[in-house]
Amino acid sequence: MTRREAVTRLLYILLPLAAGAFLAAQAPINARLRVTLDSPLAGALVSFLVGTVALLAAAAATGGVRGLGAIGGGPWWAYLGGILGAVFVVVGILATPRVGVTVTFVAVIAGQVAAAAVIDHNGWLGVTHSPITWERAA
Repeated sequence: MTRREAVTRLLYILLPLAAGAFLAAQAPINARLRVTLDSPLAGALVSFLVGTVALLAAAAATGGVRGLGAIGGGPWWAYLGGILGAVFVVVGILATPRVGVTVTFVAVIAGQVAAAAVIDHNGWLGVTHSPITWERAA
């Protein structure tokens, strides 16, 4: 592996690590927004609106809007990510003030790992089939 490949690989490990940290901060931030707006759905909506504006700005700045012409070309399930994200945000808004950030995210991580293992094992959602083995489970 070249030095450049090693740096790129490290970057692709650090990016999800940072995103995970952002998720932990997102839950109490959105829970506070729910208190401000007096509604978990309004809090989630405002959160997504702010995110949408940020994504539009980033796409416009980088030329990423070119890809929008391919909307509708993927499988039906490829368009469910926004719904799943909305469910995640609303659940975080509801759970975090009641059980805390740590318990919320231990449950989130357990759910993610279990679902990831099943998705990999079955080769669902366009990923390469990777059977669950004792080594992978460990």
